[in-house]
Amino acid sequence: MRITIITPSYQQAAYLPECLASVRAQAGAEVEHIVVDGGSTDGSRELLERAEGLAWWCSERDKGQSDAINKGLARATGEVCTWVNSDDAVWPGALARVAEAFAHDKELLAFGGRLMHRSAEGDTVFPRLSDATDTLRLYCEPVINQPATYLRTSAVKAVGGVDPALRYVMDLELWWQLLFRFGHAHLRFTPEVLAMFRLHEESKTVTAHAGFLAETATLLHGMCVGTGQPALARVLALAHPLVQGLRGVPVGEEHAPLVRDMAVHFLLKWHGHVHERADHRAMKALRRAVRRDQLRFVDAAMAARWDALDRQLAIPSWTLFRLRRKLRHLRR
Repeated sequence: MRITIITPSYQQAAYLPECLASVRAQAGAEVEHIVVDGGSTDGSRELLERAEGLAWWCSERDKGQSDAINKGLARATGEVCTWVNSDDAVWPGALARVAEAFAHDKELLAFGGRLMHRSAEGDTVFPRLSDATDTLRLYCEPVINQPATYLRTSAVKAVGGVDPALRYVMDLELWWQLLFRFGHAHLRFTPEVLAMFRLHEESKTVTAHAGFLAETATLLHGMCVGTGQPALARVLALAHPLVQGLRGVPVGEEHAPLVRDMAVHFLLKWHGHVHERADHRAMKALRRAVRRDQLRFVDAAMAARWDALDRQLAIPSWTLFRLRRKLRHLRR
């Protein structure tokens, strides 16, 4: 079985050799490694010119990470694929494990494992992992350990790859595209480490939190509109600026309950503890848009967060809310 690894890269010469070596060292699977560099000027091109074992590479201007991934996907011939950014790496022995999983289940859509987080402080196993039996959480709060998540290439190509308009949550959007198109029956996850994920000051995970939230809110907004829930869509627009030009996730009215759960989970997660005016405004609008008996929660903690809104929103105006909070601090 051939596994395609796509590596989007830009100005990552300091990390690129480790990524290349991690793929080259894999045994027990046929590997196709494609590197799409965005025209780096830091020596990356020269590294690629000398690199061994690459199926294809380029170094030319592109429109960003999503565009680079799609460019690599267009040349992918493996039955299974993923993308591993140039500052990350494939864990030793990972691809043999992936090949075994897909060979065992010919209908397997996705196979994922754990990440080893690498930072200046050292290596730490990231403990979170999706559970294939927890259906609601697979949609509301999937743990997409991206370089440790392998997908059926034909399915990825069937949905058109990743959305080139996305800068931050292309993996989440692709996940939702696949689940709404193909369902969640053929997913598997292993507690084994399959990839190294590097945390450093320049990484998007560290520097662009607001961008991640805005893109996620926009995707959910489109799904709310597509399932006939305009009031809930307006709440998302209150909470976050919407991003223009996204292709959107195709959903219909039959998906309305699930999309409602997804949107409410997102809003509770990021605004359920009211600290700012935007939180107050969004949560008041949410309580008008949705009833508790319409919802399923991924766990008791999230249900409790919903119930706590009654106490937080008992005072209707933001000015009085802030005054009450200040008085409480003074009494401590």
